[in-house]
Amino acid sequence: MGNGFVAAETRREEIMRVSTGLFLENGFAATSMSKVAAACKITKASLYHHFTGKDELFIACVTHGYTPALDDLRALENDQSLDPVTRLREAISVLYEMTIKSEVGRMSPLIAEVSRAFPNVARSFHSDYIGPQQEIVWRMIADGVDQKVFQPVDRKSFFHLLFGPIVTLSLSREMFTSFEDLEDHFPVEPLKQSHTDALLKLIRSCA
Repeated sequence: MGNGFVAAETRREEIMRVSTGLFLENGFAATSMSKVAAACKITKASLYHHFTGKDELFIACVTHGYTPALDDLRALENDQSLDPVTRLREAISVLYEMTIKSEVGRMSPLIAEVSRAFPNVARSFHSDYIGPQQEIVWRMIADGVDQKVFQPVDRKSFFHLLFGPIVTLSLSREMFTSFEDLEDHFPVEPLKQSHTDALLKLIRSCA
């Protein structure tokens, strides 16, 4: 019985992995459940056993795909060997890595597109990833404030300054992905460094 449970979970994860590639390659509208079933070499009935519809499958791909980033952020939050500045700097690196470099992170344009037709996609993405992510980062900042390393900042304003450039860079790289000189126009590492330095300069305490 235990082996059956593991096999079922493995099949579900395989479906999400294959589907993520199909969504990225073809878009949401052109990725039918039939195509997913064929790519996974399973019947549509078997596919619908795991996911009741394409919107549920898309949500699963997105939320499951972002789980490693949440795990990494939680590990940073709980690492008592890190000072607040190093912890936040590492957290920002995690956000860049997931949003820009990972396969699921590259689905940001699709998330925006699909959410218009399926509001539950936006709601699930926010409740399962955006919300928890922000809570973790905010606790990091609060800890830095308690240690008088950071000064108090407005939560909404800070998060716009934190996530806005990352999402914009991700969307820009996807929009111009065919450019041979993509890295010249949208270099991740230098922009991440300058963005991080600017945020830390903004919230560092003068005390």
